[in-house]
Amino acid sequence: MNLEQYIDQLKRSEGDNIRSIIEIPEKAPRYAELPPALGPELTAALKGRGIDRLYSHQKEAFELYQAGKDFVVTTPTASGKTLCYLLPILQAKLRNPNGKHLFMFPTKALAQDQLASYRSYADALQKVWNVNTFDGDTPEEERRQVKKAGDFILTNPDMLHSGIMPHHTIWKSFFENLETIVIDEMHTYIGVFGSHVANVLRRLNRLCAHYGAKPRYIFCSATIANPAELAEQLAGREFSAITESGAPEGKKYFLFYDPPFYQNLQLSESPYKAAARIGSGLIQNSIPTIFFARSRNRVEILTQFLRKRLPESLGHKVRGYRGGFLPLERRQVERSLREGGTLGVVSTNALELGIDIGSLNAVISVGYPGRMSSLYQQFGRAGRKKEPSLAVLIASPSALDQYLMRNPNYLFESRGEAAIVNPDNLLIYQDQLKCAAYELRFNRGDKFGNFPVETFMEHLAEERVILERGDDYFWTSDTYPAANVSLRSAATDNFVIVDKTHTGSEKVIGEIDYFSAPLFIHDEAIYMHGARHFYVEKLIWEERRAEVKEVKSDYYTDAHEKVHKSILHLEEKREEKGAILHWGEVTLRRQAYLYKKIKIETSENLGWGQIHTPEIEMHTQGAWIDLKSETLPALPESQISALLTRFAYLLRQLSPLVALCDRRDISVASGYRDEQFGAHAIVFHDNYPGGVGLAHKLVRDHEALFTLAATTVAGCSCEAGCPSCVGVWDVKTDGDAELPENLKALVVSLLQNLLEARRAA
Repeated sequence: MNLEQYIDQLKRSEGDNIRSIIEIPEKAPRYAELPPALGPELTAALKGRGIDRLYSHQKEAFELYQAGKDFVVTTPTASGKTLCYLLPILQAKLRNPNGKHLFMFPTKALAQDQLASYRSYADALQKVWNVNTFDGDTPEEERRQVKKAGDFILTNPDMLHSGIMPHHTIWKSFFENLETIVIDEMHTYIGVFGSHVANVLRRLNRLCAHYGAKPRYIFCSATIANPAELAEQLAGREFSAITESGAPEGKKYFLFYDPPFYQNLQLSESPYKAAARIGSGLIQNSIPTIFFARSRNRVEILTQFLRKRLPESLGHKVRGYRGGFLPLERRQVERSLREGGTLGVVSTNALELGIDIGSLNAVISVGYPGRMSSLYQQFGRAGRKKEPSLAVLIASPSALDQYLMRNPNYLFESRGEAAIVNPDNLLIYQDQLKCAAYELRFNRGDKFGNFPVETFMEHLAEERVILERGDDYFWTSDTYPAANVSLRSAATDNFVIVDKTHTGSEKVIGEIDYFSAPLFIHDEAIYMHGARHFYVEKLIWEERRAEVKEVKSDYYTDAHEKVHKSILHLEEKREEKGAILHWGEVTLRRQAYLYKKIKIETSENLGWGQIHTPEIEMHTQGAWIDLKSETLPALPESQISALLTRFAYLLRQLSPLVALCDRRDISVASGYRDEQFGAHAIVFHDNYPGGVGLAHKLVRDHEALFTLAATTVAGCSCEAGCPSCVGVWDVKTDGDAELPENLKALVVSLLQNLLEARRAA
């Protein structure tokens, strides 16, 4: 059975749960002739690889480079973005053999994936260029060669930050001759990571100026709403944007599937079981499929579900892929996919990026991944060889997923998110300023980013890391600041997971970040890895180490945490009809406190236990809306508390569509437990240390959020409230609050009051 026959079968067997099937016809290519400026060598090399024409966007990129412009390319997955930058760079290298070119990818895996392609072009041109990666996996001998005579260097932001720029004197020749800086997968540089990277590029620009180099930038990105703006925020320059692709596309089918979650208030089918049922049919028909799950645990659970539904001969062809796997395991899965040994792979967003995993015909995303750009990347993983492809979005019960089930065209009408970075986040900026000062001295009047450096130098002098002499500021500390600054997390310490199943031996099987450790590797947790279950015998916090033993388990653990919020600083306050709006900074104190044992097959709760890990404190941006009494219904205070808790649940589910972020990036809660905010406040805060402006944006755009919420609740078919709108009563969040009988109607009334007050103003 081919793919289109299988889709017809799904229509017949699953029609009651298919909300929509959208068919996008194949798209013809738009070609352009090879530019004469390529020269005979490069033209011959391209024709030797079967390329006798370019796509229109590839030629546009070549012409922008020839004109000396910085530019960003944002076209669909598999549209030939690599040639957009590689072609003009190869031509530049032929013209100036001494020229150097830097390629930055967000992960080591992506750099390794591109390496063979770059080397093959050098071989085709019969050039002995030093084309190599420079990252944590590069052997020492190769590192010496790269530092001495690297022509094309492929690296990642972390290595540029801590392994190259702090030792720039060793790289003097490279920096003096640097002509191009390529930054791929630009859409990943958002939030804290993107804010750090923007400062890393400030440091890079500073070093280039010091060595007299004026390289141009080329960015590549998945679909986002503001590619030129994000590139400008990251690199501090003006960019031209290429957004129209000339590449062909095969016919695409987008299927929106809404499982029957509840029958008589009992869980009927989880979205992961639905994914296993639909996906196993694809695999049994030899249709290579990738599955995207929302978390590490869900990757393991879905892998198990698939293997149980498949005969043994096919079950071993389903593999998991996620963060926490060691590099060798990930490379094995990637190779197996390319070579056809694996028919199905279950991944977190780790495989959204452009790693070559061969040709896939179908993709199943379980739950909206949180960002439009992520969903576009996931859907783009299928049909990479122009044949028909299928992309399935399987909804969770959340209000956001259900909104998309009822409004599938939203995904196709949207241009993606406007990506947000905040390089001037004080915590990030000060750390990066230290790194910059270590690399080159500052002078009075210098700027780093948007600020004169003397604004911060007095504080650094008090820390005794900076010495002021006349108009110069010198780094004097013995410390190496980049070693203590993580680009990807507020915490520098990862926890290692050590398998002690066999007496007398131990083996590191994975790692996990600081903030996730209390939730995933607490004492008595079930840690799942490669479809195997490990029982956490001991979490040794001070050593950043968890000791585990393999067990057979029919359950997994799901941890919960309490978050206490307090106001750190109030920046702005504005009174409106119906509400008082506040913007500022907040302190969060997070404490994991209990875990549930959830049966894998039925999702029933088998029991619970307590978690004993240290409290973690974080400062971030917050904003809150204090609702005035005239907008609230006449109810006892305990019922008002329950109403606002459910209202906050609804707003949190829908916030990503207004803040244009992942739902994990933002939190929304009632303020009734945090007295500083007021019992009738709805509190928004960023889930990043220092914040990146998401909570502030949501409160500024609260009318759009309230309008979306009103549409969602009105469109939900339930009578009294469900997970697809205002949620259901939950002891974790509602506590001992007294739940009103007509909760859904009260939320509708509250939204009407707030919107009418806003419009009247």
